[in-house]
Amino acid sequence: MIKSYKWKMRLVLFILSAIMSASAVVPASFAAEGSTPLKTGNYFYSPTPDAGSSPDRVTSGLVSSANGILFDGLSTYAGWMGSATAPLTVRVVFDLLKDYPLDQIRIIMNSQNIYWGFKDVTVKYRPESKLGYYIAARHVRTGTDLNYTISVPMANATARYVILEIRRTQAYQHIPLTEVEFYKGSGDAGTNSAAALTASEIKGELSKDALMVDKYGQWMSETWPGKVGYDVQLQLEYANEAALLAASSLNLSKYDAYGGIKSLGKYTATGFFRLQKIDGKWWFITPEGYPFIMKGVDAASLWEAGYKTPINKADGTPKAIFDELPDKTAFSPAYTNDANGQYVSFVVANVMKKYGADYEAKWEDITKKRLIDWGFNAFAKWTKPKNVMFPYVQVLQDPSNLRRISWTYDVFDPASEGIIDTALKTQLQSAKSSPWLIGYTYDNEAGWDSEIVKQILLYNASSPAKSTFVDFMAARYNNDLTAVNHLLGTSASSFAALKDAAIDVARVPAIDVSEYIRLASKTYYSMIRNIIKKYDTNHLFLGSSVVPTWRTSLDWDQAGMAYVDAFSVDSYTQNADWIARYAAFDKPLINQEYSFGTSIRGLTYISAPTKTGSIAERGTAFKKFLESQAANSLFVGSGWYSYYDQPVTGRPDGESYNTGLVNQQDQPYTEMTSIMKDVHAGLETLHSTAAPVTPAPVPVLIEAEKYTQQMGAVTVTMTGGGQYVGSLKPGDWTAYAGVNMTGIKNMEFKVASDKSGTVRVRLGGPSGDVVGTLNIASTGGLQTWKTSQIAIAPTAGLQNLYLTFENAAGEEIGNIDYFKLYA
Repeated sequence: MIKSYKWKMRLVLFILSAIMSASAVVPASFAAEGSTPLKTGNYFYSPTPDAGSSPDRVTSGLVSSANGILFDGLSTYAGWMGSATAPLTVRVVFDLLKDYPLDQIRIIMNSQNIYWGFKDVTVKYRPESKLGYYIAARHVRTGTDLNYTISVPMANATARYVILEIRRTQAYQHIPLTEVEFYKGSGDAGTNSAAALTASEIKGELSKDALMVDKYGQWMSETWPGKVGYDVQLQLEYANEAALLAASSLNLSKYDAYGGIKSLGKYTATGFFRLQKIDGKWWFITPEGYPFIMKGVDAASLWEAGYKTPINKADGTPKAIFDELPDKTAFSPAYTNDANGQYVSFVVANVMKKYGADYEAKWEDITKKRLIDWGFNAFAKWTKPKNVMFPYVQVLQDPSNLRRISWTYDVFDPASEGIIDTALKTQLQSAKSSPWLIGYTYDNEAGWDSEIVKQILLYNASSPAKSTFVDFMAARYNNDLTAVNHLLGTSASSFAALKDAAIDVARVPAIDVSEYIRLASKTYYSMIRNIIKKYDTNHLFLGSSVVPTWRTSLDWDQAGMAYVDAFSVDSYTQNADWIARYAAFDKPLINQEYSFGTSIRGLTYISAPTKTGSIAERGTAFKKFLESQAANSLFVGSGWYSYYDQPVTGRPDGESYNTGLVNQQDQPYTEMTSIMKDVHAGLETLHSTAAPVTPAPVPVLIEAEKYTQQMGAVTVTMTGGGQYVGSLKPGDWTAYAGVNMTGIKNMEFKVASDKSGTVRVRLGGPSGDVVGTLNIASTGGLQTWKTSQIAIAPTAGLQNLYLTFENAAGEEIGNIDYFKLYA
């Protein structure tokens, strides 16, 4: 890019950013005074709309403004339906056929209902003579109006080509686009224009870059107070902040060296972090013996990979999105390479400019003082500074050479344990003596759900998970191949053949899917726990940081509870309602990732629940969220994601979120961190007053014939109405899915029998753990009904309950009408 073009672009961007406050939602009836919209040229969709009106909906190539719905002035629209696989961004390219000075662009997006909408729209343009695009505006949706119009002031900028980039809030949101209106400004249209672009040429416009950031990595299309203009500004900010934080240090009269609070008393000190319930509330206990709530921050290393941005396209050519990159010689530490390309970290470059000689040590000093001043006491997840001593959680990553299944891996593969052991051994041995280490998490956001089972069932016998599933089904159904074939809709000649057959997950009873996932979870968590404890008996196993409602299931989460010391989640939500999902298990809970963001300076928020309107509102949302978590007796800590914002130009996976305590120019968001400081100061006191979580038992009566699945049982209709199950003999079973067993200690059965027998109450399957036993004696006949009560072993959560039947002579034991569960 030639220098004169850069300076012209900067001037235009400055003018546009200065009037961006005029970009707003306006009534649909508004029109630019004294002008009418241009109706010229062609446009192209990527991807083609799959909803809305013709001809746009059915046209995969160019659409003419003469008959396209975006220029018809009507309520017709183009639409893109949301789905699990829907692209998050849709784009529309316009060729106006010649250069026009534009006064404004109006974008009308009328939604049918609340399931339609968008997250933001970026408008890019270029005149015919330029190779790259300018960014005119990025508009973030506000409010909830279904009829929505965006007015983008263009300040008489010249444009022939315009691109709209429309992003969804989440994959299932539907996007509408009703009208796009271009209003000519003052001056003449261009002459001697090139021919109209063909469909392939206009599609090629999508691969052209738009200048996004300046030499500090800042969004160029916006101005704001404190925006960095010179290196000396950064250096002055360092001097001022260093003076302000000169006295910042941990208050050792209030806290021990690890951040444990002394006022709540001292408990057994083991030299390592542990967990203890005190007055009905869970706490970490520091190596010195004091209660501790983890007030953590994630990804706090200067060298965190998530703070870098790619500088080349996939084909290896440079991206023309940077006004100026840091000098590769002077700032060589800011550059990294891997098999996928080359990257720059504006964070590293800006820190080098700001702190000068010995920059990393100075940065670590100011970072530690900042975190102490703001009330943080731990590094909760991902990377941490090399020489800042805070308690920390170590993430053990799953090895890349495991047998993969989508986002997870085959836990039934006999090779998995050895692979994981080899990968983790050195890490565990190196960390086992550290008093600063709180504990380990393993893997990340990768539980099992029915989608994983669906994929497994399409594999052949070479898949250990598929083989395990068939063995699992065979055992559950008494090795009755005919029964299993009938159930699954298959015609396998043997169970070995069934392992090679594709199975439709929709044919598998839900309770069988549930138990198979639970078996996988137990296999996974017990394996990881055993490996950790093999090399390190000093530290805690804190789970695997699942997202409660994504890429996991309650079956997976619940089955792992017995093997973890605390259970970790990543919950990007507005309150602590996620805790209720796990309340029954009385397990300490950690939220390893949460954040709140706003759409500023080229960045955006992660998801709708994390959206705020300003930097200060980020702090307000933090206060509400963190205090609601701390007020729960199961909560023992959390980690704010992350220390720095992501890059405006996108990290390697494309994310560019406003998540930081600090921006990429190393400037703290003080309007937010001042609120965090106050919240953190009172967090231990708040938690100490939390009411213990004691989920109340819910008595329930279950009609025996209302089973979820069964083997061998017969449903009988009584003469006077009603039903029961009968013909119950050894090998038969009935199953009842999702029974809330929390606080349940007793059962009552209504039975009728003319002989003796035994009913076993089991969890996990027909051969699962026995939690209760009913011995049946003759009641005087198969229609003579009596009730009997038994005690059962306490358990918790939603369980799949099984009744199995025994008789010494192999005979039927009688009939069951119903059973009750109660405290």
